[in-house]
Amino acid sequence: MTDHPRTVLILGGGTGGLVAANRLRRMLDREHRVVLVDRSPFYTFEPSLSWVMTGARKVPQLTRDLRSLSKKGIEVVTAEVRALDTDGKRVLANETWLEYDYLVIALGVDYSSAEVPGLNKAWTFYHPDGAEGLRDELAKFRGGRVAVAVPSLPYKCPPAIYEGAMLLDDHFQKAGIRGDVEMSVYTPEPAPLTLAGAAISERILELLRRRDVGFTGGVTMKSVNQEKRTMNFADGSKAEFDLLVATPVHNLPHVLEESGLIGHDGWVAVNPEQLHTAAENVYAIGDCTGIPIAGGKSLPKAGVFAHGQAEVVARNITAEIGGREPIWAYGGQGACFMETGGGKGSYLSGNYYEEPPQVTMRAPGRLWHWAKLGFERTWLWRWF
Repeated sequence: MTDHPRTVLILGGGTGGLVAANRLRRMLDREHRVVLVDRSPFYTFEPSLSWVMTGARKVPQLTRDLRSLSKKGIEVVTAEVRALDTDGKRVLANETWLEYDYLVIALGVDYSSAEVPGLNKAWTFYHPDGAEGLRDELAKFRGGRVAVAVPSLPYKCPPAIYEGAMLLDDHFQKAGIRGDVEMSVYTPEPAPLTLAGAAISERILELLRRRDVGFTGGVTMKSVNQEKRTMNFADGSKAEFDLLVATPVHNLPHVLEESGLIGHDGWVAVNPEQLHTAAENVYAIGDCTGIPIAGGKSLPKAGVFAHGQAEVVARNITAEIGGREPIWAYGGQGACFMETGGGKGSYLSGNYYEEPPQVTMRAPGRLWHWAKLGFERTWLWRWF
């Protein structure tokens, strides 16, 4: 028993927040409170949204009710986080101030299209409504120019845009219209997945070439003219499309902008290994953070990193509450599946804290497709 019960408040019910809440609840004595706050009562397994796009999944299959975590002893508050008072150790959720002893910020990113005029009418598979809408649009599509685009950096799960392009190619093949479709990927990166190294970039390019999917790198989207069906880039170049599939612009959640926790890169600054911020007993994990790595780059935004960081933070908070030394450290490891179409997939894994990052990519095969299916099912079972 500690001298008094502690409250650990977790902001955000995405991958990082969900893992942190589960781990803390399992490791802490029941005298301590674990409180999870999210504006939505539902969690959706985002790695499978590209399957929703092609009709292989339905959103309800991937969605779970966060409030069901109460059966584990996790208190769930459905509310918008409106303000942080780290000096007073409290958070404003809707109209109620919630006090904490330890705070874990896992608010992810906010999606936007306002920065790129016309982007609001593009299709996307980056959230459930977008994936369902794109699925319905694909059912009506009969051919033309398909642009798969990244308007700006950073964006979540960098391999996802290439997975999306290859699944679209597969979809058009099955629909018997691939010969009537011209496909290209557009991104500000000079090559695919530059952080993973030149060898991985070339392997992704080869996968695209085999599918007759073009690639244009080094272009930043300035605007979209929906009437003329053109994308306009910052360098003055243009590209035409009949169907535009794009990632949203990713922004820091507004509530964090005035938190005093932001680094020079515009994201929450944390210690790379322990994930603590400049405020006492305040940690931040996942997509809302900015963690420098080799080459002046930042750790990619992806659920696998949020997961690993959540494990470290949960263990260190538990140690501190128990009067022990917090010895756990996050090492920059991450891995993800990437569907390549035709019932096959690949697997990328590596350490992004090494200089340079060391990343490997497995050859596409049916094993990795089935592994992703298994991962989806195991994940939803394990954390709910």
